[in-house]
Amino acid sequence: MTTVSAVMLILLFFTTTPSSTGPLGILGFFVLMYVTALGLLTFLFNYFSLFALKVLPKKHSGFGMKGISIQKAYYYSSVLALVPVMLIAMQSVGQIGLYQVLLVVFFVIIAWIYVTNRTS
Repeated sequence: MTTVSAVMLILLFFTTTPSSTGPLGILGFFVLMYVTALGLLTFLFNYFSLFALKVLPKKHSGFGMKGISIQKAYYYSSVLALVPVMLIAMQSVGQIGLYQVLLVVFFVIIAWIYVTNRTS
């Protein structure tokens, strides 16, 4: 699904403009961007947890004996994949400053704490 959405996103970039696609095309862009980011981040979280398990000593890895599960990586990624979508949406209605970025970071921290408490 990630590959399909990435290819469709690239096609959308090269074949249309935001003014010619209309609201449905813009919604499609945000959905495709989210699905692409979600797939990539899930893979990266899972890969880096396994990498850290091999590189770090067992007592310092923090991931247990088998790394984080793909389901938990998916949950964390679903929160983090919203960041580029939120930043682009915020940029489209106004400027992004330090305050807005800090609010997005605060949202991610709160959401990750929630995911950690619900999946533990």
